[in-house]
Amino acid sequence: MVNLKAKPYYLTDEDIAWVETTIAGMSAEEKVGQLFWQLTASQDEAYLKELMETYHLGGCRYNNMPGQKVLDQNRLLQKYAKVPVLIACNPEKGGDGICPDGTHVGCGIKVAATGKTEYA
Repeated sequence: MVNLKAKPYYLTDEDIAWVETTIAGMSAEEKVGQLFWQLTASQDEAYLKELMETYHLGGCRYNNMPGQKVLDQNRLLQKYAKVPVLIACNPEKGGDGICPDGTHVGCGIKVAATGKTEYA
């Protein structure tokens, strides 16, 4: 068994109890669903609800869209998830590559071209 109190988890006894209780209460289908991530095709609430309740996704990566739409989508995913959903982005283009209204950050290749590790 993994020591959830040790690095990198640092969970408390209460946290560990939640993890153990949650896993014990999950069906095999729900556990398998946690292994999968989805790049959502729509931000429609009915679609996101069905996605979470049918496939029990462990995570999601969102498409490029305004920040408020990202927040709305994340809220809906969490609303219909039995286990909190991990949310990822694809920042290859920089901070404003994910949300056009986000903070501009140079893409990875531009930062690497500077040769300055402090920029990374």
